[in-house]
Amino acid sequence: MEIKLKIGILLTDHVLEDLQEKHGDQTDFYTRLFDSMEPSITLRFYDVVKGEYPKHNNECNGYIITGSRLSVYDEDQWIKDLEKYICELHKNKKSLIGICFGHQLIAKALGGLSGEAEIGWSVGVQKYSFKRTFPWVKNQKTSIALIHSHKDQVKVLPPSAHLVAGNEKVPISMYFIGNHIMSMQGHPEFTSEYAFDVATKRHEILGRELFLSATRSLKNDKTDNLEVAKWWVDFLRYNQ
Repeated sequence: MEIKLKIGILLTDHVLEDLQEKHGDQTDFYTRLFDSMEPSITLRFYDVVKGEYPKHNNECNGYIITGSRLSVYDEDQWIKDLEKYICELHKNKKSLIGICFGHQLIAKALGGLSGEAEIGWSVGVQKYSFKRTFPWVKNQKTSIALIHSHKDQVKVLPPSAHLVAGNEKVPISMYFIGNHIMSMQGHPEFTSEYAFDVATKRHEILGRELFLSATRSLKNDKTDNLEVAKWWVDFLRYNQ
């Protein structure tokens, strides 16, 4: 009998207010994603920017750190507090998933290096191949496609991490540590429509060439969102 999961979502940002009416907030992204796959999963949201954390680590089966507009090197106190919490979860081998900002902060907290990429922004659907398989994933595909929207990325893996996937633009796209940390730069929770609207708001920052290539990929390229979300569930059950 499969374990009924309770997943804690550590929120590090919110959707811009002018996009929330159309797309919802981050809470809606994760709710829709898991409901479309396994409605019995319970989600608990913690706004870590406001200092909201689980009362104890076993309040949920595992935790997901979301993406954020901020950099992991910003001086906000909540980022420093979250970094300490990552170290606590790691010490206790509690299941943890990092997405974008979360992916970068886990690397930084555990001895790796994250920072601004030399190539600048990576936006749109990114495809990358696997260097190795996740231990908990059966019949893993040879390549994957996910939505990216970031200027920073992981540059050096933490000492205990294993590289799983990457490409020329984002060499460290996925990694894992032991059997308790799974991390990725891409956004399985994003819809192409939402990412398109975010790119449109940033079109002046991105520049014409990148904006056009990004929005073209978001219109035409399929993503593996559900496939990767199933990996999350397999990962969390693997560690119970």
